[in-house]
Amino acid sequence: MTIEDFIKEVETVAKLYSLKAEILARTKNAVKVKVPITENIYIQLYYNQETGTKNYVLIGWNRRLFGRDCVDGVWHKHPFENPEDHDFGEDGKREVSISDFFEEVFKLLKENNLI
Repeated sequence: MTIEDFIKEVETVAKLYSLKAEILARTKNAVKVKVPITENIYIQLYYNQETGTKNYVLIGWNRRLFGRDCVDGVWHKHPFENPEDHDFGEDGKREVSISDFFEEVFKLLKENNLI
């Protein structure tokens, strides 16, 4: 996947939720994108096309609330209940698409009355 493909996918998924993606930083091999949800809550996504690293994070009040990362081809989850933890269990190591991540985020936000 190229950086352009990643950005296009983020923009497409964000539009499904009536949200707009903002590119925070971009280099030759990496990009960081922010998708604001509310004044204090946003999704931040990072992709490095050279290493394949992906970081998908739900941020609220300037701290991680939930996340999924892929480093060296291995996925793990930072669970909502304890976002500093690293879950390498069956669900934690499951590969997720950008669309999957948005679905998880909005389910968590609704379940926890954050939106």
